[in-house]
Amino acid sequence: MLHIRRALILFLGLALVVGCGSGPKKNRVSGTVKYKDAPIPAGSITFFAEGSPAPSGGAPIKDGVFEIAEAQGLIEGNYKVAIAFPDPKRTPVVKEGEAPGESREVKEMLPAKYNSASELKAAVKNGGPNEFPFDLK
Repeated sequence: MLHIRRALILFLGLALVVGCGSGPKKNRVSGTVKYKDAPIPAGSITFFAEGSPAPSGGAPIKDGVFEIAEAQGLIEGNYKVAIAFPDPKRTPVVKEGEAPGESREVKEMLPAKYNSASELKAAVKNGGPNEFPFDLK
């Protein structure tokens, strides 16, 4: 009888730990991106949790609009935001010695303060709305 009671307590304890959620709540994130008062036609947005060099999430930008669905969303917290807007008129630059199909450099239309040295921030909150308008100058 004592073994059954211990097994039951152990089972209930594990059920509580496993059943109390599958991690932090993810939040839908959306918004707009304008550069010099015009929506950027195509690009990408990436969110980095404060203090982390690894991306936490991101989305493509199309016609100035982006959206990260809740299933892939961001947990509550502060983020650094990097926005990429490749030059739509230029084909990738082929560096000397590159074979076809290797990565190619594309001219970035935005200043570094919006991407590689980003100064952009966003605070994601549980329950939202997490809509961020980025009006870049």
